[in-house]
Amino acid sequence: MLDPFGKRAQELLNEFETINDLLDTIPSYLDMELALERVRWVNTGRIPDHLLTLDDLKDLMSFYALLGALAFSPYGVEMELVKEANLKIYQTKIESSENFDELALPLEKPSENEIPKRDRTIIEKTLHKELPPEEKEEITLKYKMPLKTFLSLNEGSLKEFYIRNGYVYLNKTQVIELWKKSFEKNLEKAVNILYDIREELPQYYVELYSRLSELAREYFKERIEKFSTAAQPLHFDFFPPCVKIALGGVPSGLRNYAITVLLTSFLSYARICPNPPKRDVRVKDCINDLRVIKEEILPLIIQAGNRCKPPLFEDQPNEIKNIWYHLGFGYTLEPTLEDSGNSTWYFPPNCEKIRASAPSLCKPDKDCRYIKNPLTYYLRKLYLSKKSQGEKNEQSV
Repeated sequence: MLDPFGKRAQELLNEFETINDLLDTIPSYLDMELALERVRWVNTGRIPDHLLTLDDLKDLMSFYALLGALAFSPYGVEMELVKEANLKIYQTKIESSENFDELALPLEKPSENEIPKRDRTIIEKTLHKELPPEEKEEITLKYKMPLKTFLSLNEGSLKEFYIRNGYVYLNKTQVIELWKKSFEKNLEKAVNILYDIREELPQYYVELYSRLSELAREYFKERIEKFSTAAQPLHFDFFPPCVKIALGGVPSGLRNYAITVLLTSFLSYARICPNPPKRDVRVKDCINDLRVIKEEILPLIIQAGNRCKPPLFEDQPNEIKNIWYHLGFGYTLEPTLEDSGNSTWYFPPNCEKIRASAPSLCKPDKDCRYIKNPLTYYLRKLYLSKKSQGEKNEQSV
């Protein structure tokens, strides 16, 4: 298989009724070690031959097993390792193949006279007799793609590309570079989808994530601090639009949902437990005292409630007890840390639930694409910021 998001992969996925069915099947079909082999090889720099020759179903399952593990930590060194290792595996396969039809790209082949002869002569250097055949082959414009689709994948300059009549014409090298961007976007999209159903995944994926995390932290040990998504001060600039709207105060019909349900869950998880270590996590599993909630999180919630029209807590003073209830301390006004677990610590509602329950909170921006939960929006922005800063630091050394 050349592309786990391509046409052949889609055919195999269609044999399962839902993605849950595939992920439920994998544990009984696939040895966890095979999934880990897909990333373990990066320490040696050499891809094992058997990973390049897996049958299509085993290839797909071993890859999706890793995606299932990433559902428990969608943005961090684990995803970085899975992305890097598997990008190289599939790129190696693609580079040795002359058939790009299987790729998850809407490629077409231009007709013989579609490109004006003069343009082709200049671009493909057909008059340069000194160029070896293999080099000429690399720069031949064998493929084309609708410009609109191309722009959704390519965020850089268009100077290096030949564009005509609404199409971008591509050589083999350009197709591969574009596929790499497509692979990264599709991987991120898939992980966000699985993040939303992680509570339904078998224990197999929790164990796989734990082992994957060990490998990733060893591989990235010199830069682990730059990618950490452990508890840390909140970065308001990274909040999703729905949370920013809730923080600004909302009308009476939205107050309880925006403040008690969305804001309470989002701020608490983002601040103290962005990547929950287990499914039924309690606040006391993540912090040693309640000061961070009482001094940082609760004031933000109360301020947002006071900005509502009319002010939420003036109208409903007992709603403070409901805030603590949603934080997992039961219906109380003066909780202790030991009360944590008396009720469920509510996880942030996903985007679909927000759209259904409070559509006026959902005003997507460009970064909402592929995101299924407000918390993953925040984690992604945090991850990209730390990654960018790490790259700048490496360049300045």
